[in-house]
Order: sequence, then C-alpha cells, then structure tokens
Amino acid sequence: MEGIAGVADAQDTTPGAPHFDSCRELMTAECNAAIEGCYAGGATEVIVNDSHDGMLNLIQRQLDRRARVIRGRTKALGMMQGIDDSTAATMFVGYHARTGNDDGVLNHTMRGRDVQGVFLNDEPAGELRLNAALAGWHNIPVALITGDNVLCDEGRKCLGRVEAVEVKQAIDKYTALSLHPEAAQERIAEAARRAVENVGELTPYRIEAPTTLRVLWNSTSIAAMCANVPGVHRISPREIEYTSAAYPELYGLLRALFVLAAGYTSQYTYD
Repeated sequence: MEGIAGVADAQDTTPGAPHFDSCRELMTAECNAAIEGCYAGGATEVIVNDSHDGMLNLIQRQLDRRARVIRGRTKALGMMQGIDDSTAATMFVGYHARTGNDDGVLNHTMRGRDVQGVFLNDEPAGELRLNAALAGWHNIPVALITGDNVLCDEGRKCLGRVEAVEVKQAIDKYTALSLHPEAAQERIAEAARRAVENVGELTPYRIEAPTTLRVLWNSTSIAAMCANVPGVHRISPREIEYTSAAYPELYGLLRALFVLAAGYTSQYTYD
C-alpha cells in the first residue's frame, strides 16, 4: 500500500487511522488496473495476493471478478504466496523502497520498527529484492513494479529490464508528489499489458548461491533471541546471519525471525 498513488503517511496505511479506508480504495483500484492490463496483454489467469500489513486490505466486492484473491496473513510464502510452476510472471504493485534508501516514501523492510537493514551476500535487500529472488529461484521473472521514484530506481538496478511505473516522487519519508490516482491507474494498466505481451523476453532475477542472509536489528535483545535458532550466528550486538544453498530456506527463515521479533519487541519504543 505504501507505493500507491496518493499515499504518503503512516496514517494512510494503518487500519483504523483516519485515511485508511479511502486509501484501501486507491489500493484496490491500482490492483484492478494491473489485472485489466494483464488480461489485455493475453494473460489467462491472474491471482492477487493481498500483501500489506495484516493482508486484509483489498475491497473484495470492488475487485475485477476475473481474478482470484489470496486474503489473510498466515501464509507460508507471505507476500509471494500463490507462485508455482505454472506462474508465467509476477508483478509488484504498490511497493516501497527498502529501509534507509534515500527518502523513499514510507521506506522500511518488513518490520520498520525492528529492522535497520537486511542484506543478501552483503548487498542491501528490501522487499522487492527479497521477493524477486524467491520468484527467480522458481524461474519466474518480475514483469512489473509500481511505486515511487526511489522504488522504481531500486527495481531497475536489481532486475534490469522491467516495466516500472512511477506513480509519485518522494520528497521525504512522509511526503510525496503524486500523480492523480486515475492517471496512475491508466499508466499501470498500460504497463501491465506491455509486460504480459513481452514476458517471454524477461530474465528471472537470481542471486548467487550459497547465499548469506544478514539482518541488522534495532534491538540487541532481538539479535540475542534470534541467535538461539539453529544455524543463526550473532556477528555483532545487533546483527545475525545465516547461510544456505537454497534461497527458499533463507526466505522462510527470515519470515520466522520476523515472527520471533514481533513477540519479543517491547511495547515501549525508542527512536
């Protein structure tokens, strides 16, 4: 949701906050634009995976009826639930920049309050790169990304050839210069159409194996707790790492560590 046109502040993306319901509608409309473009480009099936926060955001009755939707947060693959050997491509709609990446709108990686950085083979990895690597492991390319200018630049550097739709420009982490939502939706639909038409020319993103995952936490307590997981090594007071030849193992471990961190975070936070 953070990368949707018109979204700029945390109150836009937080259930119960003043602007959340209207931003749910914007998120649903951009999703529909991508679905429309997919079918216009020749797709035969579209599966949507609601992936923001509690993963219960999209307004079901407003979604394009041709698509099927995965709703709910208890998924083994999280944001990537739904990919399998029959998947031709994946699209990342409404994505945001990784934590600390310039002034990307609402930049963070998975758990903003707990994570200072995630790295794959010592290279910074936001949600875009983490998810693209899982798709690439299954030989699935990322065909489309949408978000602010910082996210689009991050995606081009990581993925190379990809349809990247810049729906807003980042001014600050909590401020954006945005397209009108309808203009953004038109661009997304057209880019999704082109992406599907040219999917055979895309190259899946693959990361070198064995791969080392490193997480820099805000809290020394979380790092200490994570070090109790077999195979996880604490390499500094706030850092842990884990190495595997199979990327899905790393991806699953990272999701488990975030669950562990969530249960070990104090109700009192310090900036």
